[in-house]
Amino acid sequence: MTGVITGPVAEPVAAAPELPASPGRRRRRVRELHVHLVLLAFLVLVALAPDLVTWHDPYELDGLPFTAPTGEFWFGTDEIGRDLFSRVVHGLPISLFSALLAVAVALAGGAVIGVLSGLRPGGLVDRGLGIITEAIMAIPAVLLALAVITTYGRGAFVAAIAIGIGEATGFARLIRGCVIQSGTLTYVEAARTCGAGPVRVVTRHIIPSSYHPVLSYTALHFGLAMLAIGSLSYLGFGEAPPSAEWGVLIAGGQKYLAHAWWVAIIPGLALTAVVVLLSRIAYLLQEDPA
Repeated sequence: MTGVITGPVAEPVAAAPELPASPGRRRRRVRELHVHLVLLAFLVLVALAPDLVTWHDPYELDGLPFTAPTGEFWFGTDEIGRDLFSRVVHGLPISLFSALLAVAVALAGGAVIGVLSGLRPGGLVDRGLGIITEAIMAIPAVLLALAVITTYGRGAFVAAIAIGIGEATGFARLIRGCVIQSGTLTYVEAARTCGAGPVRVVTRHIIPSSYHPVLSYTALHFGLAMLAIGSLSYLGFGEAPPSAEWGVLIAGGQKYLAHAWWVAIIPGLALTAVVVLLSRIAYLLQEDPA
């Protein structure tokens, strides 16, 4: 005879709530964020005045081909004797400002679509813009960029515009969610009750409460835009030789990896380092748990 063991039924235990970040942890995150922002500011200064930190012309033949990194040529020379350090430094403004243009296009387009959709969720404008956004998101970003580049020509400017168009849908979805969430706040509803118009509500109340996640998302996609523009140049759809854009440098040096690894590896490491820096800034800009 099989007995049935009975006993008190254990009630489900609720998950422990997340504890707020300690003051020490917050201070460490703020210090780390400041360090990363200083590094980013230094890169921007270098991009604005690359001749201040280089002493060779990036397009002149200053040494023997495939000279290994030395005291004179910090990153060595490429296949025709150009100083690789100067080319990497002069390629920074091309990559950095192209990514900045791409993010500006994405943020501007996404902000317009997101705000218009979020002010009246479920309305005619929201549904129409939602259909357009989903249609663009259905097209792979690389395919969309290639279509734009094929139509208007190659180059960093066209590549940046193409990447920005593809990234605008992500910004639109994020901003729409922020607008809808902010619209339910008590002070926003009070402003509407007092007769504030949509423009005043958006500029005075919704934007200040939404800038934090948008700022973090922008920093993240800044790095991704640099990576995408470099990838297009690597594939031959962005900048063309003899440009010092990092994707061009990587593509030009890959065939010499066996005996001159630095020609491709060093520009690749530079691109990776900047993307990681921007990704870390995006993470640190996220709000701590409540």
